[in-house]
Amino acid sequence: MKILEKNITANQIIKVVVLLLLAILIPYLMVKTTYIVAPFIILSILAAFILGFTFWNYRYGIYILFIYGSFLFLIDRILMADIPYGIAFDFIILLIFIAQLIQQKGKESFQWKFNEPIVIIQFLFYAYFILQIANPNAVNISAWMASARFLTIFVLFYVLIHFFNSKHQIKIFNTLWITIAMLVAAYGIFQEYFGLREFEWRWIRAVPNRYDLYFIWGNMRKFSILSDPSAYGLFLGFSGLSTLMMVFGPYSLSKKLGLIFMTLFMFFAMSFAGTRTAYAMVAVGVVLFVLMNLHKPKILGASIFMIMLFTVLMVGPFYNAPINRMRSTLNFSEDASMNVRDIKRIRLQKYVKQNPIGGGINTAGNSGLRYSRGHPLAGTYDPDSGYLRTALEMGWLGVFLVICLNGAIVIKGILNHFRLKSTLLKTYNLMYAIPFLGLSVAHFTQDALFQKPINILVIATYALMIKLPDLDENLQ
Repeated sequence: MKILEKNITANQIIKVVVLLLLAILIPYLMVKTTYIVAPFIILSILAAFILGFTFWNYRYGIYILFIYGSFLFLIDRILMADIPYGIAFDFIILLIFIAQLIQQKGKESFQWKFNEPIVIIQFLFYAYFILQIANPNAVNISAWMASARFLTIFVLFYVLIHFFNSKHQIKIFNTLWITIAMLVAAYGIFQEYFGLREFEWRWIRAVPNRYDLYFIWGNMRKFSILSDPSAYGLFLGFSGLSTLMMVFGPYSLSKKLGLIFMTLFMFFAMSFAGTRTAYAMVAVGVVLFVLMNLHKPKILGASIFMIMLFTVLMVGPFYNAPINRMRSTLNFSEDASMNVRDIKRIRLQKYVKQNPIGGGINTAGNSGLRYSRGHPLAGTYDPDSGYLRTALEMGWLGVFLVICLNGAIVIKGILNHFRLKSTLLKTYNLMYAIPFLGLSVAHFTQDALFQKPINILVIATYALMIKLPDLDENLQ
């Protein structure tokens, strides 16, 4: 026993010595060597942490993925180092998928869900995406290779299909998401009232025309910790609509009051993004919610109150940059930005009509200049619309599949609303289906569906529209 105690004590001493040496060596290397060593060491430690937790339980990997997708742009602004953050995001997805397959082996069969239209359309779209590698209109195969990482989105879909196997898992995911959304909103408000930090100004000035894009209506558009004001506004619009749907769920009065506060807090923070698309997205979502619940007097009354509040905001005798920009959302005839986009869209429609399979992946706009120089679609412009980009690069067949997929999601959400028996699952259905419709409409004016971290919510919507009826049947 004494020998064993000595051996244990010796092992503990060795561990302490090793940790002390690392504690001294790592800061020394970070201070005395080149600037790239510090972020490399930090990222290596984070990578080991992610790897360990993911293979311990793949569900932890999903939580890490969401957190990383939300904070990676903040990390980029602070470090200002040329690190492939997007590749790391896709790599985490693959790690989670591998861990899920290992942990699931022998416990349950893989859920392909081939009987679901949502799955069938996705298979058709991604098969068509792979075939685009042979598009004769493309000028460079590396342009397709640069976007091959997009296939990890389909992998994430199947990860989430298996992840959402109980109401408890959905609740945990929702809690993480809303917590991050509140942090994003809080920091956006901090930027509005206390100004941008020095590292944020440095990031804005790093690109020549970024300041001109962000300084509008005499006010700097806010972006919080996300990639840009557009992603910030759409993420809070999606999240705020979701908490609004939860207000009508089976919760206590105190929780409903908390959800109302979170909804107003996120919408208030959203106003500082200066993106009119977010306002339109919220309006579309509320309209669908009202139409789906016309048979419920309480919801109809609440909807009338929201319409009255919206009317006051639109015509009331008060003015500031966020309100002026919100009012301009409905002034289509006086919207110079919208007119420019319309002219661009009409000009590019000719190419779509003449090329039914598109010009190839990464050929339109600035992406074309980077990956497909010399292509007719390449140029110093941004397609803006996600649907327009798909139509240009994948033809009308590609955009048709995208529209079919979005339509299948919304239709499934409406059917779930009237078929689900569990009131809680109905609430979960609304808090994903309603914002998704708004986001799919927003995709017409911006590339809205697949910006980080909102792309995780989009794929979660795909999965939940399929899984909620399964959970409801199990509960019955």
